[in-house]
Amino acid sequence: MQIKRLRLTGFKSFVEPTELRIEPGLTGVVGPNGCGKSNLLEAIRWVMGESSAKSMRGGGMEDVIFAGTSSRPARDFAEVALHCDTEGALVAGLSDSSDGDDLEVIRRIERGAGSAYRANGRDVRAKDVALIFADAATGAHSPALVSQGKIANVIAAKPTDRRAMLEEAAGIAGLHVRRKDAEQKLRATETNLTRLSEIVADMEVRANALRRQARAAEKYKKLSDDIRIAEGRLIYARWRDAAAAADQARRDSDAAEAAVKTAQDELEIISKAQTEVATRVAAARSDAQAQRDALAEATATQVRLQGEERAALQRLEDLAKQQARLADDRNHEGELAREAHAALTALDTETKSLAQDIAGHDAGKTALAEANLAAQARLRDAEVALAQARAKAASEAADRRIAVSARDSAEAAVRRVAGDKARVDAEIAALGDSAALAARQAESVKTADAAEAAIAAAEGALHGAEADREATAADLASAEAGLAEARAALAALEGEASTLERALAAARSDDDRILDQLRVAPGYEAALAAALGDDLNAGTDRDAARSWGGAAAAKGDPALPAGTKALAEYVKAPAALARRLEQVAVAKSDEGQPLAVGQRLVTTDGVMRRWDGFVTRGDGPTATERLQRQNRLDELAAQRPQVELGVQELRDRRDAAAAKASELTQAAAAARKALAAADEGRRTALRAADQAQAALDRHRDAAALFDRRLAEIADAAKEAAETLSAQEAALAALPDDSIARAALEAEEQAADRARTDANAARDALAAHERTLASLSERQAVVSAEIKSWKARAGEAARRVTEMDKRADALAAEAAKLADAPAKLAEQRIEAEAQQAALREKVAAAEAQERAAEAALREAETALNAIRERVAAARETRAGAVARSENAELRRIEMGRLSGERFECPPPLLPQKAGFESASVGDANAESSQHDRLISDRERLGPVNLVAADELVELDTEREKNAAEIEELTQAVNRLRGSIGSLNREGRARLLAAFEAVNGHFQRLFTTLFNGGQAHLELVDSDDPLEAGLEIMAQPPGKRLGTLTLLSGGEQALTAVALIFGLFLTNPAPICVLDEVDAPLDDANIERFCDLLDRMSRETNTRYLIVTHNAVTMARMHRLFGVTMIERGVSRLVSVDLGGAEELLAAE
Repeated sequence: MQIKRLRLTGFKSFVEPTELRIEPGLTGVVGPNGCGKSNLLEAIRWVMGESSAKSMRGGGMEDVIFAGTSSRPARDFAEVALHCDTEGALVAGLSDSSDGDDLEVIRRIERGAGSAYRANGRDVRAKDVALIFADAATGAHSPALVSQGKIANVIAAKPTDRRAMLEEAAGIAGLHVRRKDAEQKLRATETNLTRLSEIVADMEVRANALRRQARAAEKYKKLSDDIRIAEGRLIYARWRDAAAAADQARRDSDAAEAAVKTAQDELEIISKAQTEVATRVAAARSDAQAQRDALAEATATQVRLQGEERAALQRLEDLAKQQARLADDRNHEGELAREAHAALTALDTETKSLAQDIAGHDAGKTALAEANLAAQARLRDAEVALAQARAKAASEAADRRIAVSARDSAEAAVRRVAGDKARVDAEIAALGDSAALAARQAESVKTADAAEAAIAAAEGALHGAEADREATAADLASAEAGLAEARAALAALEGEASTLERALAAARSDDDRILDQLRVAPGYEAALAAALGDDLNAGTDRDAARSWGGAAAAKGDPALPAGTKALAEYVKAPAALARRLEQVAVAKSDEGQPLAVGQRLVTTDGVMRRWDGFVTRGDGPTATERLQRQNRLDELAAQRPQVELGVQELRDRRDAAAAKASELTQAAAAARKALAAADEGRRTALRAADQAQAALDRHRDAAALFDRRLAEIADAAKEAAETLSAQEAALAALPDDSIARAALEAEEQAADRARTDANAARDALAAHERTLASLSERQAVVSAEIKSWKARAGEAARRVTEMDKRADALAAEAAKLADAPAKLAEQRIEAEAQQAALREKVAAAEAQERAAEAALREAETALNAIRERVAAARETRAGAVARSENAELRRIEMGRLSGERFECPPPLLPQKAGFESASVGDANAESSQHDRLISDRERLGPVNLVAADELVELDTEREKNAAEIEELTQAVNRLRGSIGSLNREGRARLLAAFEAVNGHFQRLFTTLFNGGQAHLELVDSDDPLEAGLEIMAQPPGKRLGTLTLLSGGEQALTAVALIFGLFLTNPAPICVLDEVDAPLDDANIERFCDLLDRMSRETNTRYLIVTHNAVTMARMHRLFGVTMIERGVSRLVSVDLGGAEELLAAE
């Protein structure tokens, strides 16, 4: 395959359609940093199937679409096309002869819709595209596509990561893809097989359940039939009982109707008699009520007259009393008038006397006021002198108190300092000696050291146990893996054997056939089937239509052709076939060997030629297949003991490793426990040492603190003593306070005298003012009393006049009422006589009323009795009617049920349901039997009535699944064989590629370094497919070592040698080198370019080289420049350097 053109549209910074022609030789791509050169390499990888957005330098795959700039909008899609020349090779499923040698692979991505691939206009999968390029020794991850940093990645890669580069060189990337597909199919098939086995097992469980359900359904149906018959009997019994009850109820209703009619006739007669008695009672009650009303009226009149008589007498008595009170009141008012006259005379005299006294007191008030003012002035002067004396005494007393307080404070300070010294001395005594603390700290340090030693021992034991456990775990994992493989192999063997046995059993019949008694050597099944053909179906029974009777070999039997052997040598058969098999020759091929009469020649591929020239090909395929299956079954039976033995050995090995791993786990746990205990002991000891050290430090700090405090206390004691002496001297220097006290007492006495004189003058003035006020107040009171007595005298005269009028009215009323009591007494006596007569009439009327009421009660008793009889008869009639109706309703209901359930009237139920009417018992007994059957059916629980049909369907499905299991088992075996073949092919090709790559690498290394030597090694595994690739290099003048031990430039050159060695082993159609020459100096650049020239001549690969180095640019055959004139938009320009040189030469 040759890659010819790359076309980009909207891919990253290449927004406009851009085409890069990839010609034979060296094509350089140059341009400033950030202009989009690497986007060309990424476009090639992307169209080849790159699926990682991170490797495309994006957060998502849509980031490859042009994102827009300030002047250009973003694109909605990106498309990259790669044009190839298949050079006559057909790409399976993607190209055909009509397409010629051209192959165009296009990948297009749209925002929000994902990407899609097309090959020659047809939609294809990413997997198909990857296989195209993998088969052509290239692809998105090909080592020939060397991106920026690839050299550094090769240097920093692990050996196992470098193996992937070797696989690409070996061209087994496609094998890996196919093996991965096969493994995925194998896992899927095994999953399906497991799932199908589970389904079959579940079907077996379901089948058992369905069998139980089918039995329950059968019992359910039997009980349902019995319940139907019992229901018919119950309906018939209830219908029969309802009909009989209805007839009886109708007879009872007729009898009750006659009783009701008789009772109603008697009720009418007694009701008429009761009405007549009630009329008489009403008349008697009316007469008695009239008499009682007249008596009540007469009684009311008598009571009224008696009351009026008492009221008249009481009123006359009240009038007499009122007249007496009025006489007394008039006398009292006369006395008040006389007292008022006397009082007014006395008050006039007192008024004149008070006026004279008030005038005399006003004259003496002025002298008393002046004396009071003088006394108050003298008092103020004395109080001022007293205040001054008190201030002076207070000042001196304050000074003395301050001095005394200062002296007391100084004495308290002396005492406090002494107390502090005593407390410090006590605390120093209680602090104790530090030797015990130091000893305890030393002991804790020793304990911690011992714990450290125990920890070291425990860690050693733990590391040893962990190492042994990891080794044992590896052995256990290996054993389990081997056991799993062995079990899988045994399961595959057993599955295949089971399949073969089922197939042979299915083909085997009860007829006597010679085919069932034969055993043939492997490889000769087709020969035997062709030699005997349909005769294999014949048996040895001579009575059968076809049979093998057997014939002994005769001396005259012809010999077989030269170079052939008798078929009998490869077949174990009954004696009856001996002569037949001896005359059948076996050869690899039919070369026309002459045959005697009766002889046959067969080949191992199933061609048979008879002595008479008759030839058959491929006869007996069924017999051939059966014989092959039997041979395979025998082979599997021979292999099975060895496989089972291997499984048992691996199981024993696994169990032993598991037991040892368990022991080592327990030992590790014990070591961890001991380590934890030792660590806890160390922490405890260190904590105790820290505590002891802290206590020792605190002891030292406390001792130092106490020393400082004692010094401070001594200074404070000295200062307090000096202060006390100074304060005592100041107190002694103060003046005597007795002089100030004597002067203060003299001033206080003078102030007291002045205060006494002032109080006396003020009291005299106040007494004079009080007397004057009292006289004025009495003068006002006397004036008020005069007014009051004058008013009282006028009021008394008015009341006397009113009393006289009231006395005249009372006298007139008394005269009017004088005759009223006698008249009222006469009227009362007449009313009492009339009342006595009416009482006699009322008694007679009440006697008649009581007699009439007694007769009415008797009539009502008789009426109530007959009414109760009528009501009872009606109730009896209603009950009979109701019973009749209920019985009729039950009969109708039973008829309806019979119609609904059995589609016939109740009389036909015995015939319809299949029972004898005479055998139907009581309805309760039939109901109990019906309920018992229903309970029996309900105890069955939920019943699947279609269980039998489901069981038949399930059996059919089980047979189908069994066939599918057999097919899947065969598919698993085929896939395992395919994977094994791919692994074998991959190992062979990988080893061959390793030898080739190693040779190229050694040669290229010597070329690039101008000497030295290097080689490759497979490390870390004996399986080439799992091993890592290590680089051993020895530049000139240095020792042999791994790649990581070289300098930076040496590492870069070595990595370049490896990449080119890989490339030369399996040259790719295209090689892209993105700034590979960046770490090389000028001398190495020249060798690098020479190497590129030589490789371009030796291979058909087309080289695309991205570079910034002028030397490399000069060695290119053509150059493409990537520019970014418009910010964010890349453009491509080209220069053909080879054509330019030819043009210059021509000039």
